[in-house]
Amino acid sequence: MTARAQEAAKKLDYLVLMNADTLYGKITSIKDHNLKFENQQKEKLTFAPGQVFRAYWESKRKVYAPSYVENGLEPVQGTSPQVFQIDRNYTEEPTFAEVLVDGEIMVYYVSNLNLGGGGGMMFGTGGGGTMLSIGVSKSKYAYALKKSTGEVIEINSNTNGLFSNSKKKRTIALGRLINDEPELFAEFEKEKKYDYDLFIKYLMRYNEIQSSNASSEGKKKLFIY
Repeated sequence: MTARAQEAAKKLDYLVLMNADTLYGKITSIKDHNLKFENQQKEKLTFAPGQVFRAYWESKRKVYAPSYVENGLEPVQGTSPQVFQIDRNYTEEPTFAEVLVDGEIMVYYVSNLNLGGGGGMMFGTGGGGTMLSIGVSKSKYAYALKKSTGEVIEINSNTNGLFSNSKKKRTIALGRLINDEPELFAEFEKEKKYDYDLFIKYLMRYNEIQSSNASSEGKKKLFIY
């Protein structure tokens, strides 16, 4: 019976709350500022980002965490490629962000709604009247945040940082995050091709090294970055 219960739990979505409690059930929606959840007793609950440490949306195979990366970033002056940090004066609540890599280095996907001219909805009158074209698109941006330094780097740009045409810029961007593990970084520098999957692989390996070096007695703090 225990084995069956454990197997059934694996199919459920679940939340780890900031007080370390775990709730099993079904996530019905996640937006920037609220998460809707139905527990095993069929109660419908709503959570703010500051209440949830991690949200595991098993049915969609996605993980979410509260973060300040979407709205709270400020550029660090004099850095190239551009490095960001969380604005120390930022007072707004965090938002939910999709987590791609979890550990000492976090990688988040956050989405921005962009409005601009071009294709999209058309408003106006026929017969030569004025027409207004509004294009609405939702773009995703990936950011890597190193907890110990607070440095944040945008990693999915085609023109800056890791994915620029310059190998030097690519290695500098990643080096700021993993250069305290010189053997791993030296291995990265020898790579002949750089792409998104390779980047994720090195960040995951870095996190594995940091996790193995951490004290077995150390307890993870439930903290929002």
